[in-house]
Amino acid sequence: MKKGILLGLALVALPALATEGEVEYRQHVLSAVGGHMQSIADILRQKVPHAAHLGLHANAIADMAGIAPTLFPASSTGGDALPAIWTNTEDFASRLVAFEDAANGLKAAVDSGDGVGPAVQALGQACKDCHDNYRKK
Repeated sequence: MKKGILLGLALVALPALATEGEVEYRQHVLSAVGGHMQSIADILRQKVPHAAHLGLHANAIADMAGIAPTLFPASSTGGDALPAIWTNTEDFASRLVAFEDAANGLKAAVDSGDGVGPAVQALGQACKDCHDNYRKK
């Protein structure tokens, strides 16, 4: 009898753990995006002598932008994500597309060596547009 109760409690707790794990995973991935953005800013402002790493950071952001739509399953409510993500799905999805497009634009600019500054600004604006509407302040 006790084993059955413990198993039942464990099964009830699993969704809560999955939600917590999903939220933490999302936060880690998006924090990494922020870290790469700050690294790019430091390189462009010549705070660090790592211009050769610019492509690495741009590629990482583009890769993470590609998985961004998978970071917001219904089981991952909470954290600093606002509930509007799951109620205003079309608008939120369009902002994720804008993020991915801007990230790929930055990658292309870094690869070509042309228009890096405006591409960084476009990516920053895509991030801000989403954060203004879908992230707790």
